[in-house]
Amino acid sequence: MDSSSFTDEVIAKIYNRQYDTIYRICFSFMKNSVDAEDMVQETFLKLISSKKQFESEEHEKAWLVVTASNTCKDELRRWKRRLENIKSLFQQENVVWKEDDKVLEWVMALPVKYKQVIYLYYYEGYRTSEIASMLHCPESTVRNQLARGRRLLKKNSNYHAKSGAVLVAVLAGSLFISATAYAIYAYRLRDLHLGKETVLELSGRDELLEEASEKGISQKEADIITLSGIVGSPEYGACSEWLAFLDGYDTDGAVLSEIGNGFAGLGEYELVYHCYMQDMADKVDEICEKFELSKLQGLTVMDDYAALCMQTNIGDIFTGVDENVKWDFGGAYLYDDGTFNMDGRVAWKGSELLCVTDYQFERSMKGSFNPVMLNVDRIEEYHEWNYAAESGQVVLLANSSSKALIIAERDNSFIVVNVLGDLRSDTFEMSDEMLEELANLFDFSAIP
Repeated sequence: MDSSSFTDEVIAKIYNRQYDTIYRICFSFMKNSVDAEDMVQETFLKLISSKKQFESEEHEKAWLVVTASNTCKDELRRWKRRLENIKSLFQQENVVWKEDDKVLEWVMALPVKYKQVIYLYYYEGYRTSEIASMLHCPESTVRNQLARGRRLLKKNSNYHAKSGAVLVAVLAGSLFISATAYAIYAYRLRDLHLGKETVLELSGRDELLEEASEKGISQKEADIITLSGIVGSPEYGACSEWLAFLDGYDTDGAVLSEIGNGFAGLGEYELVYHCYMQDMADKVDEICEKFELSKLQGLTVMDDYAALCMQTNIGDIFTGVDENVKWDFGGAYLYDDGTFNMDGRVAWKGSELLCVTDYQFERSMKGSFNPVMLNVDRIEEYHEWNYAAESGQVVLLANSSSKALIIAERDNSFIVVNVLGDLRSDTFEMSDEMLEELANLFDFSAIP
């Protein structure tokens, strides 16, 4: 097969045939889905431009595997060289470099106007005059932004050196340079994606499923994400296997109908994992053993916020409590290991006048099997970016027309804030700027 044989149809067949293998190879090098996908595309572009002839599908596969591996290695070498430039910046600013420092994360979390000049100057080696020409601004502006960006980086690094905090899984944001966008993510919503489920296409928040069904409202597919960990983690694997089990269990509802609404006598298997048969409880045990996770136990209803903080050994999550911010604590469900789900409402005076939203705050402890999942409608409709909150934690923000999410990974736990909008008025008005303001109202660093 030579290059002249690479019609769209042929390439499509090779792509479909080899994509899964090549993606896994790229993911093993790049460690995140976005960069892995970029490397997959680069690999197939090299295939299209090549004149390689394949003797068989196995030959084709072997060539693509080698090409993908080399492509990833080249990309990682380029990033290593760029990182050395960033390290030299810190040396100039008298910041001690340590191997576990997350310098690149701090750079990518800067506001765009500082991030883009830092990138062009230290990563790409452009002079300030050249950057000014690219960005259509005075050279003095570039120099000022470089100086301000360096101060922010130094402040960020000193903050984490004093607090001992380590940023995790948050390479991020977008660099808008002319017409080119540079984006680096450690994870995105797709890395929490478990699959799809069929739901009714409701027009209002208060409409009951039974009423909707009687009205003959159409169905649609919605994306489901886990709230306990990203792909590749034991917590994600456990949720994925549990969902697959449930999808094939009692599909006609006959067993559940026979049991009725009474208790099945399965204790916390029933309360936490909603098991109504012993074989479901057995599956929970099997999953926990397979992924070396503990079962959630000791469900307690909490109606006092101070007591919740004390029992979970966390600091005050709510920052900015003053005349401009009002918090309402709606209660929480707490487990013995520190996993909890908290409901609440917050109103604040932001850049867009009075802002109000209800929210659900889910903290999942690593090492435990928390089966919580969330319907996010369509992942592709979300705008996603990483943001350095004022607490020093870099978070993933995801915003859509009907829902928003704030996601943070800590050393011992995984946190998701499900932003619901104002449920009392049945409205959702959350601009990207408002979502960033909301992220600043939570102190994620208070949670280990």
